[in-house]
Amino acid sequence: MAKIFGMNFYEKNISELVDELDSIIKCDEKASIFTPNVDHVINNSKDKNVFDIYSSSEYIIADGWPLVTTSKIKKKSIFRITGVDLMDKLLELSDREGYSVFFLGATDDTLIRLKENISNQYKGIKNIGVHNGYFTNNDEVIREINSKKFNILFVGMGNPKQEIWIRENMKQLDCNLMLGIGGALKIFSQEVERAPQWVQIIGMEWFYRFLKEPKRLFYRYFVKYPKFIRILTSEVRKK
Repeated sequence: MAKIFGMNFYEKNISELVDELDSIIKCDEKASIFTPNVDHVINNSKDKNVFDIYSSSEYIIADGWPLVTTSKIKKKSIFRITGVDLMDKLLELSDREGYSVFFLGATDDTLIRLKENISNQYKGIKNIGVHNGYFTNNDEVIREINSKKFNILFVGMGNPKQEIWIRENMKQLDCNLMLGIGGALKIFSQEVERAPQWVQIIGMEWFYRFLKEPKRLFYRYFVKYPKFIRILTSEVRKK
């Protein structure tokens, strides 16, 4: 593990990660997987409880080039593995192995499109369950998830809400893998278009997203993100 920003980041590539997660399913064990980016690091710096929840996760994956660059400055090495890419690989795994998956988050309209797309593309998945992210009866949601053996639970309720929910309910959930995947549900429902591959490679996916959703993302990228410079400077100064 590579420790940056107080968290132990996973150091291997996405193929090795998926193999490890597959073993967890086959051994009927449990693990949470969080995919922090710059926004998450800023949130963690402001709330110790959120930071502690992140730090307790079995897998912490770097979703963002600034985190990868920071690791290199610290003479460590981590791979960038986005929540979208990991979700895609786990759906491919579920398709091959006949696993069941559940999606928690977003709106009912988004989930209808998501379920249709997943069903058409990954026909080997055994069961697909969905529930929107706007619920008040938590016990009822847990009962629904536990009604069938869902191997993988994708939670897309935004940071830090999704991570808090996973850690608070993990013991009660009869799932093997629990992932916080943020806005990935909208991408797989084709409600939001992902940046082209070349944009991702040059590290400008954030700007592509801003152009698509300027009102929602202006504050995050141009007001909130500059605070990361202070956090980064403090991290680099540490031995």
